[in-house]
Amino acid sequence: MRTVICNSLQSFWDMGDHQFLEGHNVHCVFPMNEQVKSFILECQSRYKIRAITFTSIVLNR
Repeated sequence: MRTVICNSLQSFWDMGDHQFLEGHNVHCVFPMNEQVKSFILECQSRYKIRAITFTSIVLNR
């Protein structure tokens, strides 16, 4: 199974909006707070993503 690496929230949105994430695993490697992480997880069904994982970098703001 392919894993798509997203280096920014913008790249996640762009790839999702153009159906590049459908059926793939996604790994996000950019810093984010818990709200952004929750938002990305909520997008999983809309973008038809198989699974989403994150690096351990989480900002507490």
